[in-house]
Order: sequence, then structure tokens, then C-alpha cells
Amino acid sequence: MTLITRRHLLAGAASFAATSAHASNGASIGFYTGYPDQITGWTARHFKPEEFASNGNGLVKISARLVAELDQVRAELGQPIVITSGYRDPAWNKAVGGATHSRHLISDAVDISLQSYSVAECTRLASLLMAHGFTSFGTYRHIPHMLHADMRPKAASWHSGGGTGPMWLSRAMRKHGWTPGIGPTR
Repeated sequence: MTLITRRHLLAGAASFAATSAHASNGASIGFYTGYPDQITGWTARHFKPEEFASNGNGLVKISARLVAELDQVRAELGQPIVITSGYRDPAWNKAVGGATHSRHLISDAVDISLQSYSVAECTRLASLLMAHGFTSFGTYRHIPHMLHADMRPKAASWHSGGGTGPMWLSRAMRKHGWTPGIGPTR
């Protein structure tokens, strides 16, 4: 007899391993789904599933591509990347004032702490993220040591809270042929 706990029921009692969905072009998109201790098939060397878990219900639901690319960025960067937010369950997203259609709900976004980074390291991190398929970046005046990065299909960038965004992000964008606020222009 298999015991299904309340925790399993809340998670939909579905798969707690890597699952997949399909993109509009039919390509398979893998997701890691479940509680951190139940995730199987994890291949990231520099991150653990719990780093992407919702701070609300504790579930992980994150794009396998995001994890793989972020792991590669971490390897090339040569220093830790601290994730402050990965997946957000709907209740947690609402509690923290997240956007109604937040990419954290879609499972292809991370917020990264920049607390221990120099300006040059911030520029290099953003540049590596762009080189590894991250398409959108957000910064916030009220949280100056945080970078939002996601893999949405149409590139975007923003600075919330008035004023202009950080120069280090603008430098990285120019290096990759981006126009701040618009995205890649090459």
C-alpha cells in the first residue's frame, strides 16, 4: 500500500521528477517538479533543487533549461550565484506583490542576489546570462542588490521605482547588441 500524504495531494500527486511540456514549435520543454527531496534526474552541479523552491508552499517547478543554463553561467562566472526567488506558487506570488503574470509562476525566472558582487562582476554576470539564453532583466530601486532574469520568448528589460537602471546592466546589454527596455537589436 502506498501512503499519499497531504503534501503529495497538494502537489497534485503527479510526478515529482523531471516532467515535460511542449513549446509552440512542438519542442519538448523539461521541468523539474515536486518537493526538493523528491526531485530525480537533477543534473546541476552548482545548484540544489531547494534553491528554486517556492518560499510559500515549498514546491519546485522550474524549467530544466533554466537550471542547465544557470549552472553553466555559474561555472563560467567562477563564484556563487545566490537565488532569492525561483518558482513562486500563486499564493506566495500574491503575498509578495508579484505581477499577475509573473515569470516566476511560469517557472522560467530567477531573482539573484548581487549583495557580494562588484560592479564589474554584475556586468559579467548579466553578460553571461544573456549569452546563455536569458532574455529579460529587471532591476528595482527599492532592492538595489537584486537582479531578475528570465527566459521569456520576447525580450524585455525594466527598472522599477523611478530613475534609470544600473549602468552595469546597460553596459552588458550594449555588449550584446541590446537596446535597454527593448531587447536584442542585432
